[in-house]
Formats: sequence, structure tokens, C-alpha cells
Amino acid sequence: MSQTSIQDSVRVAKQYLETRLKALDSSSDTASASDSAGRVPLIDLGPSFNGSDGSKRAVAAQIDSACRSVGFFQISHHGISAKACQGILTQARRFFHDLHRSKKEALHLHNSTLFRGWEPNDYTAIRPDDGKKDDPNIKDTGEKAVETKEAFNWGYEDALDPMGGDGKYVELDGERPGPGHGNVWPSEKDLPGFHDAVRDYYGQVLQLARHLFRLFALGLNLPADYFDGLMTHPGGIARLLYYPAQAVDQPALNASHKSLGLGAHTDYECFTLLLASENPGLEILAPSSDNSGSSQWVSVPVRPDCLTVNVADFLMRWTNGIYRSTVHRVINQDPTKERYSVPFFFSINYEEKVETLPSCADEESKEKFPPICAGEYVLERLRATLKKEDVTA
Repeated sequence: MSQTSIQDSVRVAKQYLETRLKALDSSSDTASASDSAGRVPLIDLGPSFNGSDGSKRAVAAQIDSACRSVGFFQISHHGISAKACQGILTQARRFFHDLHRSKKEALHLHNSTLFRGWEPNDYTAIRPDDGKKDDPNIKDTGEKAVETKEAFNWGYEDALDPMGGDGKYVELDGERPGPGHGNVWPSEKDLPGFHDAVRDYYGQVLQLARHLFRLFALGLNLPADYFDGLMTHPGGIARLLYYPAQAVDQPALNASHKSLGLGAHTDYECFTLLLASENPGLEILAPSSDNSGSSQWVSVPVRPDCLTVNVADFLMRWTNGIYRSTVHRVINQDPTKERYSVPFFFSINYEEKVETLPSCADEESKEKFPPICAGEYVLERLRATLKKEDVTA
């Protein structure tokens, strides 16, 4: 696929984001987590693992309903162990607090054409225009916002896959991974146990994502194994994200003006699985509760032992817009506390194409999106987050 076609698809994604944001009621405060709990469905995934075909289809129907309405839902009884969840959050704290700055610099994102490694808060901006005066819930700096997030990023490896991989994995750019072209890690000496904890959580969330993809297929009235051939060596970027507490003398501590953790965006791949600490911060752009036709930011509730799932661009393109890639952002709701999260962005094999499902396009509803190569699209979306002075990839 030509670079021009991929760039056109990225421009369409940006236009979609801006169109959704234009419907934002700038006079409306963010709906609190307690007010919004009913708008972010909670789905018990338990019956889908060892239950009957009917039980699986019932869970799939709930997922399908959530994807057609809000594009976000939360799952309980998801099968990832509490040990793995706590372990990865502990490693997030260790990475951002215990690893010396010089060690982080050696893992800096600018050393990777694949956007792997340590990402300082001022190196990327997912939507530079965030933080302007049109949003009363964000501290107005008078300038483009600097996101407070700090991140560590990695992707799929055969060694991280509990199924062992098939030896056919290619990176975002279509090349095979190798020395200097893949993940980077802190040494065992610098952070003992870090890689083991990452492997434990990543392996479990990867298997959960494969299971969820089969439920997505059932919800779309497809065979459960419809997508299986596309996820034999799937792209799966994961991140450790850290949102620091603010100093007590910062003006942003005003209850109605909070600093921007991560700007408004949609995710790029099939869907995202998010593990987060107890401090809320994730907000989704949803229709206002007053049925005015406008939108408002809705704070996603924190539900213990649950993961948050959201539709991303690939599923929107596959379903011809029936499922919507929901706009979201992060605003640290209690700026006196740190926040940690671990998003896992599940893709298909990077060399595969995403094109509208035949069942989602007909004479009355023609295809809205041209086919795209999975890896090329994700890579171009990542490049778009680089600040202009840092564009070298």
C-alpha cells in the first residue's frame, strides 16, 4: 500500500477526532464516575470461558451492544491473575521511580524507529491543541498543552507469547525483528524481576485478547474463529504509563482545572485492554445526558479487579462504522495522587490488511474506509504524535 494512502487514512482519523470534538459542550463539566457508571457497561466474562455455546453468545451480545452504543465497557472475571495485575503495576512504579535517569535515557524513544522504550512526557503529544480555552476542565496554559504522562513501550515477541509464536512475526515496518530493531529493556541488574513480571502479565493479557476477539466475531454474527488466522503473531503494543502527582502549590489543583495527562484521541488497533491503579483519570467523549445532541466528557468508573475495553480504529473500519472508535483522554481526577496504567493495544498480524467486513457493507451502506495494512497504519499514527522538532523516524 502506498505511503500516500496510509497518510490519507491518518488524515481521515484526525478529521474524525476533530468532528467528534466539535460536538463537545464546552460549558459542561465532566460527568463524574458515579454519575456515569450506568453509561459504561460492566460485563461478566466468566461464562464465556467454559460455558455453553449459548453462554458465549450471550456474553458476545453484551459486547456487541456496548460497541454499538458507547464503544467502551468493563469486564470482570477476565482470567488474568491478581498476582500478574499487581506485579505489572508494581513494576511500573519501580521503572519510573527507581530506574536512574541515565538508564532511562539509554532506552529513549528517539533511539527506536518503532517507538519502543522510554517516552518522556515532552517528547510526544497525541493532540497538541488540547489544553486551550475551549475546555473548562483543563488548566488553561495559554499555550499548547504538555502532557504529564511518562511511558515505557514494548511490543510483541515470540518469547512473550504463551503459544510460543509461529516464527513469522514482522514489525510495524514489515521487517523482521532483530538487534536494534525491536524491544528494548532495562537490564536485570538495574531492575531485578522487571522482565519476568512483564512477561507474566503480557502473556495473560495477550491470551485474553485472543479470547475477546472470538467474542467480537460472534457478536458480529461471524464464526468464532473468523479472525484466528489474523492473530497467529499479532501486533500487541503495551505501555507502562505514569501520571505524576502535582505540587501542592500548582494552580491546576483548582477543582475544576486539572492538568492534561494524555490528550484526546482514538486508539489505532482492534481494541484496547486497560489495567489501571485506583486513582481515576480516564474520560470518554459521550453524548450528553440531556439529549441535546452535544457531547460531554464522562469519567470512567474505577471498578476493582476489572479491566476497561474500548473499540479502536481497526474495528471501526472492519464494521464500516457500526462500532465506533471512541474518543478518550486522561485527566488526573485527584492531582494529589499518582496514577499508573497499563494499556495493551491488540492488533492483528502487522502484515495483514484491515478491510470492511462483507456483512457490514451493502448497497445502502457502501464501504466508508479503504483497505489498509495494519502495521503501516499504526506506525504512521505513531509518527504523527512526534513533536515537529523531534521528527526523525
